[in-house]
Amino acid sequence: MISNEDIIAITQNILATMLDLESVVGEVSPSSKRAEQITGCVQISGEWTGAVVIQCPETLARTFAVRYLEASPDTISDGDLRDVFAEMTNMIGGNIKGQVTAPSFLSIPSVTTGQDFDLHLSGATVIRDLCLQCDGDILRVIMCEEDRSQSTRLAQRKLDSIGG
Repeated sequence: MISNEDIIAITQNILATMLDLESVVGEVSPSSKRAEQITGCVQISGEWTGAVVIQCPETLARTFAVRYLEASPDTISDGDLRDVFAEMTNMIGGNIKGQVTAPSFLSIPSVTTGQDFDLHLSGATVIRDLCLQCDGDILRVIMCEEDRSQSTRLAQRKLDSIGG
């Protein structure tokens, strides 16, 4: 299974090579949880099933978009912001997918913006929740794995209700 160090190295490499941004291991602060957030998610299915979620304040996502598109901040639209964040989610998730048991497949990334919302991945358990400090903000990388015992219980419950 992929380690915390592997996920950190993957993320730092993508930030450095794609965006010329340095990052270090950090922690979530209470103020960062209240800020407007952007959240990206890709799901991995196959021999190993789970999801990779990345999340950061919108200010950091805008920095990503400016650097990725090599554009000035005032020219970045909300659509650009979401597209670049989807691509970042796809790159990080795709590199993590390469480290889990093959064969596996990556979904199309989804992106959500806002604050004070819950993201629920049904039947999944968080196995990694890492934070990197980058450009004064926090980027979270969360890895979830399918909880097969829960899937078995749900499937059994469904079978029991059909049969009786």
